Amino acid sequence: MADERIGVLGSGDVGRALGRGFARHGWDVKLGTHSPERLQDWLGEVEGAGGAVSVGSFAEAAAHGDMAVLAVLGEVADVLDLAGPENFAGTLVLDATNPLDFSGGAPPGLLFCGTDSLGERIQASLPDASVVKCFNTVSTAQMVDPSFEEGRRR
Repeated sequence: MADERIGVLGSGDVGRALGRGFARHGWDVKLGTHSPERLQDWLGEVEGAGGAVSVGSFAEAAAHGDMAVLAVLGEVADVLDLAGPENFAGTLVLDATNPLDFSGGAPPGLLFCGTDSLGERIQASLPDASVVKCFNTVSTAQMVDPSFEEGRRR
């Protein structure tokens, strides 16, 4: 998979964990964020991990590869507008968002209720992409190369 390129939109715990994991498996990763300059330490940690790693804007990450990961808080899924929906045309988008509202503190509530989901809303805003919901029900420690205790149920 050395020729595979992926853009990761989001630089929080999930975005950094998945970016690190894809790089470790030889992918060319571009992490999209509001503040690329804040990720210099992270870049230093993952350089030499296997694949090429860089940071840039949301639009640069979206246009970077054949696949993209949406790894932002559900309430800021509007980064798709910043990234440019046209940059996702023909792209497989792995959606790791959760529709949680932290505005009232912990525990969070839901951003919205009804007959659709955040994944469906993201797909509707990216009609030329294929959106797949994943990674949003596991911790960052289990997202890449998970390991489980021997004899433990999975």
